[in-house]
Amino acid sequence: MNNENINDEKMLNLISKNAEMGVVGIDAVKDYAKGDKFKKELLNQREEYNKIYSSAHNMLVENGCDVSHPSAMAKMSTEMMSRMKTMADPTDSKIAEMMLQGSAMGVAKVIRNADEYTGESEQIRDLAHKLQQTEELNIENMKRYL
Repeated sequence: MNNENINDEKMLNLISKNAEMGVVGIDAVKDYAKGDKFKKELLNQREEYNKIYSSAHNMLVENGCDVSHPSAMAKMSTEMMSRMKTMADPTDSKIAEMMLQGSAMGVAKVIRNADEYTGESEQIRDLAHKLQQTEELNIENMKRYL
């Protein structure tokens, strides 16, 4: 761990970027999903990411903070890799595997960043915890489709 101090603004931006990348990943593959239940699961996950993103974004704006987004390169890379992998193996199982991997990376990021968060806002801590729980639930839900 690098023991970097993470303040409110940085933590909220980390949360919002994580959630935004979740939406980007789902948007890249959702049209390839075949099963109705699986499609619905992806859309439910997307909705949860949007709620978390909106909460973090609103808190940033309310506090007069700068809002940052994932880089265009990160978004484009995620979209292209997701689409390429999905075209190579367009099964719900492959999409679930990719979503599971993305959520696992998200859990690791949110845990690491929450440990380095030095702010005192319970609201921000709660939002980070909600993101962690969402990512963990997404992993469990995707396991059913492997």
